Amino acid sequence: MAIVLRAQITIDVSADDFVSAADHQRRIETLMNSVRQSYDQAELEFRERRPRALRSLPRRGPVPRYTGAVSDYADD
Repeated sequence: MAIVLRAQITIDVSADDFVSAADHQRRIETLMNSVRQSYDQAELEFRERRPRALRSLPRRGPVPRYTGAVSDYADD
């Protein structure tokens, strides 16, 4: 049985415009070509990350903790 490992490299790059982003992408692709010389199955994927929108709904309050215990009853 062979052991399969997955190596993942994450690079977060900030770019001021599309030209700068394309320059970063070309440089990373060049680096990836050298990786593929040793690992031909290596893959490269680019994704644009956008900031999350602010929550428009308020957070819910604490959830009450019901114990399920029954109150004691007194005979009258």
